[in-house]
Amino acid sequence: MADLHETFTEFNGIIALSSAKKNELRTSRNAIRKDIKSYFELKRKEHTVKFKGQGSFSMNTTILPLSGEYDVDDGVYIFGTEEDKPTPETAHSWIVKAVENRTDQNTIDKNTCVRVQYAKKYHVDLPIYYKITNNENEDFYDNDDIPELAHKSKGWIQSDPYAFKKWFDDKSKDKSQLKRIVRYLKAWTDNKSRLKLPSGMIFTILAVNNYQPNDKDDVAFLDTLEKIQKSIDDTRFTWTGVYECKRPTVDDTENLLEKYSSETSKKNFLDALNSLIDSGRQAINLKSKKDACAKWQKHLGDRFPCSNIKENDEDLAKTFSSSDQLRYDNKSA
Repeated sequence: MADLHETFTEFNGIIALSSAKKNELRTSRNAIRKDIKSYFELKRKEHTVKFKGQGSFSMNTTILPLSGEYDVDDGVYIFGTEEDKPTPETAHSWIVKAVENRTDQNTIDKNTCVRVQYAKKYHVDLPIYYKITNNENEDFYDNDDIPELAHKSKGWIQSDPYAFKKWFDDKSKDKSQLKRIVRYLKAWTDNKSRLKLPSGMIFTILAVNNYQPNDKDDVAFLDTLEKIQKSIDDTRFTWTGVYECKRPTVDDTENLLEKYSSETSKKNFLDALNSLIDSGRQAINLKSKKDACAKWQKHLGDRFPCSNIKENDEDLAKTFSSSDQLRYDNKSA
């Protein structure tokens, strides 16, 4: 059996953020925070502002997308009384004004956030929240006062991405392999972007809920994929599969897969997942590492580093002696 653990961990090094890039993004994020703090100190005496990172950057599961466009999500929390609560549009206007001179790129005011665009192919998204309770602790986190997101078309809606981050941090504590598996899933969906597969949040939840640890990343990845499939694929696993993915925090009743439940979207997703699993099973059972790598590379993309694999002569001899073994240059991989 081919052991591609080292190839997978090398792949992780290719797609994960480098320390230098993390520092660059963090520096930009902190500069934006300083701009917003200064604006509130000068212009908004009735309100105070704090920040909490959210999304894949704060959870350390960000990958370098094929587009090259990194993103950072940084929650802006406005604290004030109910009487001084602005409209979502007004809250957005404050943040736009605060950051408008941060870069020479156009600031984009989206429905759910304000985006600060940088020329070096990355951007910082600033979702805006309002809270009445201002705890003195650093987390300013409590279950009684759920933050409300300033959504320009839907109004103020309850949303707590920081609670999601706390959930993930707890589930992934001392589990670096789980974070790598989340990155592998994101790399797969990025490589299959034309299929419009589910979001990174959905795959993060599915990975946590179905994680199968193993000393080898290729085995852990395949075992986790198989458990995910059995839990959600109600077309192949009619007794165990339920096509849903519930958020573990607010709103925990929402089925996040509902957005991908049209006949075409669901079929594309479940068929792609099944094809990835089939190739993974074949790869695990092959003797040649190069042949096995080609199976994974078909789904994970050209960045999956097959060219660095060194075959052991003894392993190759065993492979050549097997007439039914697929070769590395076989295009059916």
